[in-house]
Amino acid sequence: MNTPRYEKKDLLSIPEGKTFDRKSASYDLNKLANILIAFANADGGTVALGIKDKKYEGVNLLSSQKKNDILQLGSQRVVPTLEIEKNVKHILNNQGLPDEVWLLTVKPTDNKLYMNKKDEVYLRIGDETHHTTFEERKNLEFDKGIRAFESQAIDEAILDDLDEETVDKYKEMYGFDGDNLWDLLFPKGLAKRIRDKNDQIYYRLTVAGVLLLSKYPTAFIPGARIRFIRYEGKEAKTGSDMNIVKQIRIEGPLDKMLQQSSDILESQLRTFSSLDTKSGKFVDVPEYPKGAWLEGIVNAVVHRGYNYTGDDIRVLMFDDRLEIHSPGSLPAVVTTENIRRTHYSRNPYIARALTDFGWVREFGEGVDRIYKDMNEFFLDNPIYEVDANSVNLVLKNNIIMRSFRKNDDLESKIGKDWQQLNFIEHTAIGLAYEHGSVRTRELYEGINGYSMSSARNALNHLTKMGIFERVASAPTSPNQYYKLIK
Repeated sequence: MNTPRYEKKDLLSIPEGKTFDRKSASYDLNKLANILIAFANADGGTVALGIKDKKYEGVNLLSSQKKNDILQLGSQRVVPTLEIEKNVKHILNNQGLPDEVWLLTVKPTDNKLYMNKKDEVYLRIGDETHHTTFEERKNLEFDKGIRAFESQAIDEAILDDLDEETVDKYKEMYGFDGDNLWDLLFPKGLAKRIRDKNDQIYYRLTVAGVLLLSKYPTAFIPGARIRFIRYEGKEAKTGSDMNIVKQIRIEGPLDKMLQQSSDILESQLRTFSSLDTKSGKFVDVPEYPKGAWLEGIVNAVVHRGYNYTGDDIRVLMFDDRLEIHSPGSLPAVVTTENIRRTHYSRNPYIARALTDFGWVREFGEGVDRIYKDMNEFFLDNPIYEVDANSVNLVLKNNIIMRSFRKNDDLESKIGKDWQQLNFIEHTAIGLAYEHGSVRTRELYEGINGYSMSSARNALNHLTKMGIFERVASAPTSPNQYYKLIK
């Protein structure tokens, strides 16, 4: 089992949370079992036993019988039997005497749901051990089947398929300098140990291992990619009206995919100058806060249902919004109502690895950060559109950026003639761009202070220039309108 990364850290200063807790050596054993159950049903975790009031008390104050009871927690107080790894950190207790803190660690589970002897199911949410409701328990049981997918072995994948640069980075991350790579991958859930009928042991990469480390994950898991698509306008069109202006397919190990996605999106986003009322200086303001859109992409990679092999993650850019599409519905106990405060990893091994790679900066707090970053930029709250097969995150920009992006697109569309047009003509083109067409009265109402004849003259001039096409059933038709010529 995986040796806890907490073993070499200052256990008194680590914040308690999704995967770590501190307890006194004399803590109630039933409650201790419930914490370990909660960890196992979520992302795995470690209890540091022998710490009271953030001081080392050690475990030597316990009798031999009590110590043995602790070691039997997984078999005596958990159903089904839960494997608990015990590691020891040697310390000086608060009396100045040599002592031990026990690090009790459990792995995340896939196809099992653990409970105590009272048939109660617990789940770790933030730093709390949550007693699940009947409905939450049903959702957990359903999601375990999806979660099991990342732990499945892929027989066709071999070590030669791995991306050497990413593997070196992964080794360095964990300080691994051994010769047998399986010794690193197996404890991290990226490989499976298999015993054949002749009692011989061999290893196979898991889905998580392939996604994180393979050069070409899509060779084994179709759909394990990110697609970036930028559209002209506010909607996706097809056929002869197709309005895709850029499309990029991003593939490779997850760490590299995330970096490439970040670079691509950053290159496509606009900034504008805004007066900072506090400093009195003009500052560059991005179209969307990076923390929000990057968290959205990271969350999609971490929590998507990789068993949905016919679908991929899509980042769609429109004039007025970004959409991040993730295959698979919200995991287990997460709903659109509690998404800011409730976290459950559908792919805990991937989640842990990407946390250590540095993409998940504060484990389990990404969605709340999206809300906060959008609010700090005075943008609308993110919108989560959820159905049985997907989650769609929508981030809207503001009216200033929409205007900038629209004007950029129009200038590109019209060409050098754009600079020669007046305000009324710019407005007419903008209205036709926004709504598909423009009528004389609509333009008149949009140019407050100008006359109807000014609107009519502008539309006639744009038609003569070949920018507009006049559509009418008769020369004096009251229903005539103008539209942009492609």
